[in-house]
Amino acid sequence: MGKSQRLTLFLGVFAVTAALSIDFCALLFQCGCQSFWLGAADHCNIHNRVGPHCPWCTHGGVGFVFGMVPVFLVQGWVVFRRAEWGWKSRLIIALATFPLVGALLGGIVGWVQGYWDR
Repeated sequence: MGKSQRLTLFLGVFAVTAALSIDFCALLFQCGCQSFWLGAADHCNIHNRVGPHCPWCTHGGVGFVFGMVPVFLVQGWVVFRRAEWGWKSRLIIALATFPLVGALLGGIVGWVQGYWDR
């Protein structure tokens, strides 16, 4: 698999992950976020007077950077690493890192902020 093919694969994985990141936020935190094309954080619990408030949305872009940049880095490692994996294996593993790494980091942030304590 050539470098240009890997770059194309990574850009596709990146696009899917980025497009679904706010849906993942809603799944993980049950905060009211919706797909970007349905209003994104318009219905997120960050707009409520009292908490709990979504750990990622509370911090705006910084919250998503903390949650998603490590996901993108792991996906890049999977796609670009030297291994005898075909494109299908790289695709499946890279996509699988999204919920795994995202849930780990989101869980840490939610736990540190006491999101589920209420």
